[in-house]
Amino acid sequence: MNTPARQFKFSGRIAPQDVLHQTTTTALGSTAPDEHYLAPTTVSVTITTPAPTHVIGVPQYSPTVVGNPAGGYNPAGDCNGNFMSAKFQPNNNCYAYSCNITPNTFPQPGRATGSLLTAADMTGTVASVGATVSGYAVNDGLQFVGTTMTDLMSFKSTHQGTTPPGLLGAGNLGGHFVALMISPAGDANWPGDYHWARCDNSSGGCNSWSQKDGNDQVTNFDFAGSPITDPSTANWTVNQGPVSAGSPSAGSDQLVSYAFYCYMFVPSSGVDII
Repeated sequence: MNTPARQFKFSGRIAPQDVLHQTTTTALGSTAPDEHYLAPTTVSVTITTPAPTHVIGVPQYSPTVVGNPAGGYNPAGDCNGNFMSAKFQPNNNCYAYSCNITPNTFPQPGRATGSLLTAADMTGTVASVGATVSGYAVNDGLQFVGTTMTDLMSFKSTHQGTTPPGLLGAGNLGGHFVALMISPAGDANWPGDYHWARCDNSSGGCNSWSQKDGNDQVTNFDFAGSPITDPSTANWTVNQGPVSAGSPSAGSDQLVSYAFYCYMFVPSSGVDII
């Protein structure tokens, strides 16, 4: 009797069993097939990494909404309410929420700028996988800040007041901070994943954060139910359930942990995700 493949829950990546967000692929010079199984729109994106260059079709469930820099915890008000279950909660992940942009495509770092995360990219250390994911996010318009709260505060002090006083959201900072956590591929066929959290008071004490775990609801608690005051010290452990029979760890639950990698900055303009 064949054992079905384990279906993991992801925070950032698109699960193989997630039929809503699977992309289509065509050769360069062709238009991505307009396959509307469920989504009303398919967005064509040219991918250059990994080679060869090709075109993918990304299912989009509603036009992109770009929110203001996050200036508070307001899930119902962010991006016209698109993070709520009454609208497009299942189609926006942690990356969408951290950027406060709803492409309604379950967006992936680097995809809008021609790069796709692969299984090989998720294999390695927190440092190597984090460098790839954050690098793709930089391509999308985010800015690398550093790995400590001291780095974040230093970045903030040099950028505060650099935008017009009338800017909404995060005020004169002109954007907001986010944090990237990484869980490399590991035991029991865990293929690896990433997770993002965002700061809701970037112009203040930078001690109020929130997150969206995959297609789940937005929350300002970590995975253990504690308020997020600093994502580098928060709990990012997920119980994926019993380990499959035949594994050396069979009979126990598979715990997956996401380790803090870095802080980044989402400027108020110039960020493009899909």
